[in-house]
Amino acid sequence: MIVETYITTKDVSLDEIVGELKNKTSKFGGGAIVCFIGYVKEFVDGREVYELEYSAYEPYATHKLEEIAREEGAKNNVLAVKIIHRVGRLKPGESTIYIIVASRSRREAFETASRILERVKHEVPIFKLEKRSDGEYWVIGDKRRVKRIRG
Repeated sequence: MIVETYITTKDVSLDEIVGELKNKTSKFGGGAIVCFIGYVKEFVDGREVYELEYSAYEPYATHKLEEIAREEGAKNNVLAVKIIHRVGRLKPGESTIYIIVASRSRREAFETASRILERVKHEVPIFKLEKRSDGEYWVIGDKRRVKRIRG
């Protein structure tokens, strides 16, 4: 199985990644590639979001991304998993995470990508500070926000 994970400050070319995975996996029976792209929301809870600031605890965050990719990919015998997470200050509409899964069937690819996303959100030490019209909030998990207190 091909596994590639990394954290970056730059956006990536999805066309290049998909093309590369098609070439590498078609000879092994590949027939599906699923791509998930998360991006910064413009509004949360009716409030305008100006920016999300991502930071990661490295090198553990990259290690954990790779562990998740390998474990989840092995469950359905997928052919390739790529996880790319951005850090830094991102504006609404900018991409934050890419999860790309290549497999023999679409079901395997969709299920694997979904499991990976949930694990990344809850297990990888990547921290998200949401800066919006009513203040700054640390985002914990999917929906929980804790107001940032400056001391």
